[in-house]
Amino acid sequence: MKVFKILLIFLFISNYGFSQRRGQVVKWFSIAGKGGVGNSILLNTDVINEKGADLDLLSLSYAYGGRFTFSYGQNLGFGVELMMNNLSQKYAMKQGAVAYEKTMKINTLDYTLFFRYKSNSRGYFEVGPTFSNVKKIEETNSIQNSSFLDRSKISESYQDKYVSLMLGFGMTAYRTERLDINIGLRASYSFKDFEDDPNYYVLNDGVFKPSVISDKSTNPLSVKVLFELNYYFAFWGNASCGRGRFMLFQ
Repeated sequence: MKVFKILLIFLFISNYGFSQRRGQVVKWFSIAGKGGVGNSILLNTDVINEKGADLDLLSLSYAYGGRFTFSYGQNLGFGVELMMNNLSQKYAMKQGAVAYEKTMKINTLDYTLFFRYKSNSRGYFEVGPTFSNVKKIEETNSIQNSSFLDRSKISESYQDKYVSLMLGFGMTAYRTERLDINIGLRASYSFKDFEDDPNYYVLNDGVFKPSVISDKSTNPLSVKVLFELNYYFAFWGNASCGRGRFMLFQ
């Protein structure tokens, strides 16, 4: 977070100097609809090292939502994004002769504050913090077994909110005066332990007998390919009288 704040301060100072040298800089306002698909991983070193349990690194993740962006000139953008995010994590489990698959599903409502830099060659880079609000957590198993522990209140074993660092890059595949279609790759990683209950361990489900009851952190990681339809609906520029003016496109 400190690095992000320093970056914003640096950009503000550099942009102020640039505007003084070049005069007027048009400010653009845009909205976008977006969606993406990729993978998600609940990283835990004890789970990775556990014999008899395989962590699926390609568990499905998808998201959809929209964003608002304020662009300073043609290259610098700041905005806020709201996304419904769906994460999952699959585990292939084997205890003796019993083999089964465990699936975790996590639904979150994500708010992202971002900075985006767009180059003149249509490429872009973005970075910012994502604030996730957990709406639902489910755990299912591919077999029925009376030894499974009751996980009906599994959401109480996890954080209801967490913060991630978002990094992304991409390109503008199609552009008109007021419309962009962007394609990009985005990664999000939370440095904080997602599990909240020290007595809870995902592999310790009553059927599988883990070699250790992990006290290591569990960190959500997701990588997605995103598609974005961006529309410029207004700009701020100087009117003929020299004063700044907010103008909507007709």
